[in-house]
Amino acid sequence: MKGHWDKRYSSTEGAYGRLPNPFWAKELAKCRGKNALLPCEGEGRNAVWAAKHGWSVDAFDSSTVGMATCARWSKAAGVDKLVKTHVADAFEFQQGFPQGYDVVGLFYAHMPEAQRKLFHRKAVSWLKPGGKLILEGFNSRQLGLKSGGPKDATMLFNEAQLEEDFDGLIIERLEAIQTTLDEGPFHQGEAEIIRIVGSTPKS
Repeated sequence: MKGHWDKRYSSTEGAYGRLPNPFWAKELAKCRGKNALLPCEGEGRNAVWAAKHGWSVDAFDSSTVGMATCARWSKAAGVDKLVKTHVADAFEFQQGFPQGYDVVGLFYAHMPEAQRKLFHRKAVSWLKPGGKLILEGFNSRQLGLKSGGPKDATMLFNEAQLEEDFDGLIIERLEAIQTTLDEGPFHQGEAEIIRIVGSTPKS
């Protein structure tokens, strides 16, 4: 998969746009804290936006090209001191804040079924007590639509899966909706997505 993403980010800068995911921008504005983690962050659009709003961000991705773009965009935005990039896959990353993060954001981080639950549990482990997880991805009705996402149905999300994967969280929001994506050339058009917001117990 690393080769796939390196090729995509090499051939199309801003593959998913340069603006943040709208749900991330809206939900992060409600959050308190200062440290955020963005796994599978691609070219860094969400990381740069968070840093521009005062957050210290760790961003990681398996794509060397994607993380190089993230570093370049961060510097251009004047927030390179707030964004740390890491080339790592989801199971190699070593968190920069041992006490945990205030927020973890997962955006279209789809994986093979055997890895999905382990990755989601790992994402919860990166949160500090009272920390918040924000996720958006494609739901199972996305298959066959042309707006992006995996072509393997087992890599798409549904409500029951996410409830089980994140059963350690206090779920504040879980919804599957139809929307229109406008996020770079690879996320365009009518789409079926799912969103979840949840927090870890404070103690």
